[in-house]
Parts: sequence; C-alpha cells; structure tokens
Amino acid sequence: MTGEFDAVSRATPRSALMLAGVPGILSLCLMLPEVPGVPTTALLLQPTLLLVVAALAGSRLAVRADLRLADSVSLARRAGQVTAGALFGLVMAAADHGLRGLWQAAESHPPSVIEAWSASGLVVGLLYGAVVEEVMFRWFAMSLLLVALAWLVADRTARPPHWIMPAAAIGAAALFAASHLPALALAGSPPAAGAVLRTLLLNGMAGAVFGLFFAQRDLVAAMLAHAGLHLGFAAAALAAEAWP
Repeated sequence: MTGEFDAVSRATPRSALMLAGVPGILSLCLMLPEVPGVPTTALLLQPTLLLVVAALAGSRLAVRADLRLADSVSLARRAGQVTAGALFGLVMAAADHGLRGLWQAAESHPPSVIEAWSASGLVVGLLYGAVVEEVMFRWFAMSLLLVALAWLVADRTARPPHWIMPAAAIGAAALFAASHLPALALAGSPPAAGAVLRTLLLNGMAGAVFGLFFAQRDLVAAMLAHAGLHLGFAAAALAAEAWP
C-alpha cells in the first residue's frame, strides 16, 4: 500500500486518494447483494461519489487541521503499523467470538468476526475498508470535526485545547461504527439490542485506534493499521478452523 502511494507521489493528495480507492470500490462487487433490476454499476455509484467528495473536501480540511497524508518513514515502521493492527485484530476477533453468547440472538446469528470470515471479505477489507473507509472517516470526517471544534473554541482560547484531537477521533469513530449498522440489518431478521451494541463497540474501538494512528502519524499509518486488523481477523479465523 505504501508503494501505491509512492507511485503517485507526484500527484495531488486528492488524485492519489481517488486512485488508491478505485480497487476498493471495484472489490465491492465481491460482496454486494443482487438487487433485481439494478445493475452492479449503479450500486457502486454511491460509494464512488462518497470517495470523491471525501478525497476532495478532506484534502482541504486536513491541511487546515494539520493532519498528514504520508510522511517519509522507514519500511520497518510501516511494517510495525501493520503488525500493531494485526495484533489488535487477533485480540478483537478472539474476544468477539468468545463472548458471542452474550450478544447473539441465536447460534451464529449474526455471525461473529470469526464465523463471518471469508476470502472475499478479506479482499474487501484490505482494499475498501483500509483505503476507502479511511479516506471517508479519517481523512474527511475526522479532519472536518477537528476544524469545526477548533473554530468553536477559537474565541475562548488563543490556542486549540489538547482535547479537540481525541474528541475529533472519537467522533469520527462513532460515525464509522454507525456506518456498519446497515450491514447488520441486512443479515436477516432484525438484530437484537446486544448485536447492535456489539457492532457499535467493535467498530467504535477500531475507529478510535485508527484515529490515533492518523493523529500521531499520518493517514497511511491508519490505512496500514486498518489493513492489519483484517489480517488479524483472517489469522484468528484460520486458527479457529485449524484448532476448533
């Protein structure tokens, strides 16, 4: 993923992000449900428009928020960001599966991270989740919240208070978590309150971690940690299959 950004380093951030998001948009074809009378290309229109808007607006907002797209760091540090995300994903998947009796309304419904894992889901997670979602929720939403909070307190303090960065990260994480509720609703019967709470907590915690990487490093770090999370999910699922 880092190499992908290096290849377009001469392009503007807006162009780089839109180009990087194209494989993710196309990967949705692996997971989108069939809608009678609606072509797949039409179903891809909404996420494509969201990507374009987030890349364009986010590129302006991130500059104002002093947030970075990609710093010059070593490959070892980038590998560490993936590893951190993978370890977090392993722990999260194991906890989610181990506690499924508390939030599943029926056996395997809705499925835990481990029960729901698939190769196509991994591809979508790596290409769409780690790239497109990070452009939407960190590059755009978190930058927007940070700029808005700084503007709100501008008349009361000479310098933005330290709390606005974590507040923006948590706000973007909440939006990220809420964006996963429609997929839960499509899983079948109306989800129970426990499943809704679990979905919000699971994705909210992940979003907060990605926001931390974005705030302390850059967007690529958040993307790599997000990709690592899905690799951790995959490792947990494969381990569960090997040692049931």
